[in-house]
Amino acid sequence: MNASSELEKETTEIEQNNAQDEQTVINYLNTHPDFFNHNPSLLANIKIAHNSGSAISLIERQVDILRQQNKQQKIQLAELFEIANENEQSNQKIHKLILALLDSKNLSTSEKALTKVLCNDFSVDAISLRVFVEPKTKQAQQFFIAKDSPVANQLDKLLYTRKPQCGYFKNLHLEELFAEQAESLASFAVLPLFVEKNNCFGVLIMGSHNIRRFSADMGTLFLERMSESISHILISFVKK
Repeated sequence: MNASSELEKETTEIEQNNAQDEQTVINYLNTHPDFFNHNPSLLANIKIAHNSGSAISLIERQVDILRQQNKQQKIQLAELFEIANENEQSNQKIHKLILALLDSKNLSTSEKALTKVLCNDFSVDAISLRVFVEPKTKQAQQFFIAKDSPVANQLDKLLYTRKPQCGYFKNLHLEELFAEQAESLASFAVLPLFVEKNNCFGVLIMGSHNIRRFSADMGTLFLERMSESISHILISFVKK
């Protein structure tokens, strides 16, 4: 064996021994977490490289880590407060919507209440309310569409999951659903109206001028709760 090979072997053995020694220290400290409590003087002598390149004591390093963790926790707490505030505002709006619908006497007054609250408080620009079951009052016949009509057939493709669908649906008969407002609307939320899952009696469509207002990838849990609340009120205005 030449001198170069012997040197490489010795270097490898030293590295292996150092690694074993480090692991021994790690194992010891893991099993004796109070070690520095009994040897506080060591803390002041231990130096750890700081991000700036200068050496700091272990205590200073721990304090720095705690500051960073505290800062991150404050950010997370602020985010949670913001989410809680948004949820509270949404709950208040839903409460207002339900109260307005409870004062309604038929589909006509319900449609007016939905338009007022949704457009004023939910950033909606237009709504379209349609039912597949005949209304109880003749004054609300304009909301009825037969299940075998072209409009109903297109809506059925969106309603079969019984979950709200969001996006832009170019195949819908938007002119018939929104009249002159159709051309200016860029995104929609289609809410099925049902109490029994296999018996969808209508649909509420909310339209927006903003293409991102009802994007296809947005969460729909809030819309599901809205759909359930509206359905349980409007079901009383159609024939069974």
